[in-house]
Amino acid sequence: MTDIFHKIVFELTPDEDDYPPVSSESIWGVFKGEQTYEIDNTPYYVYGVSKGDWVLARPDGEELIAARVVKQGGHSTIRVFASNSNDKSKIIARLQLFGASCSSNQELSLFSVDIPAGCDFSEIDSYLASIADGENIAYEDACLQHPKISQARLGECLSLSSIPLMTH
Repeated sequence: MTDIFHKIVFELTPDEDDYPPVSSESIWGVFKGEQTYEIDNTPYYVYGVSKGDWVLARPDGEELIAARVVKQGGHSTIRVFASNSNDKSKIIARLQLFGASCSSNQELSLFSVDIPAGCDFSEIDSYLASIADGENIAYEDACLQHPKISQARLGECLSLSSIPLMTH
C-alpha cells in the first residue's frame, strides 16, 4: 500500500422506504497500517461512522470493504434536509459559523454535516431543532460522538449503524 488515500466501500441495506437510495457508499480513507484506515470525509448515507474514525477494511477483489469501526475520532455526523435551496444555503452558512463543515450537492436537498470534536454540539442541535418543521427542514443523527448527549439518543443512533463498533 503505497498510496495514502483509498476508497473504502460501505455496504448499505435500504429500508422499507428504500432509504438510502444506494446499496453502497465509497468514502476516502487514509491508510494507517494493518488494514486500518482513517475516514477523511463526511459520510452521506452511512450510519455509525464519522470523519476521523478508524475502520478496519478487508480487501474483496479490487475493493476495500469496511468491516467495523476500531477507533472513534470524536466527530459527530448529522444529515439535514432542506427542500428550498435558499434555506439550504442559509443553514449551511450558519452551521459553518458554528465550526461545522457541510458536504452538499446542488441537485440534492439532503446534505451531511461534520461536527468536529471541538464544536459545541448542543448549540448546533438547538439551532437545527429551532428551524426544523419535519417537512421542509428536518435533520437526523448519523453518528454521535460528542459528550453530554442522552443515552437514549446515542443508543438509537448506534442501533442504526451500518457497521459494528469494536469496543475493545
